[in-house]
Amino acid sequence: MSKKILIADDESLTRWSLKEALTQEGHEVIVVEDGKKAVEEVKKENFDFIITDLFMPEMDGWKVLDMIRQINPSTKVIVITAYGEEGEKKKAKERGAYEYIEKPYLIERIRNILKQNNEKI
Repeated sequence: MSKKILIADDESLTRWSLKEALTQEGHEVIVVEDGKKAVEEVKKENFDFIITDLFMPEMDGWKVLDMIRQINPSTKVIVITAYGEEGEKKKAKERGAYEYIEKPYLIERIRNILKQNNEKI
C-alpha cells in the first residue's frame, strides 16, 4: 500500500537515497533539508509518515516531533540519527515517535517498518 512520506534531513545524500528507494517502492515522497521546512509542509498537507533527522539546523528533530504531534497527532514519525546516545530511543518513544533508527542501514529498516505498518491495517 502506497504511503505519502516526508523526509527531513540536512544531508543531501540521505535525502536522495531514501527518496529513491521509497519512490521505487511506490510511495509518494517529498524531501526538505531542515526541520522548519518540514513543519511548514505538515501544515500544508497530510503525510502518513515523516522521517526526520534528529540533528539539523534551524529546528532539530525533537522540535519537529513535538510540533507534528501538535499539528497532526495521527502522523507516524520516524526519528533517524547518526549520533545516537543511550536513552534517546526511549525518549523518542515517550515523545510520540513511531520508531527510532540509528544510521546506517536506514533504507532497509524503513522498508521493514512500512511493510509492518501495512500488515497492521
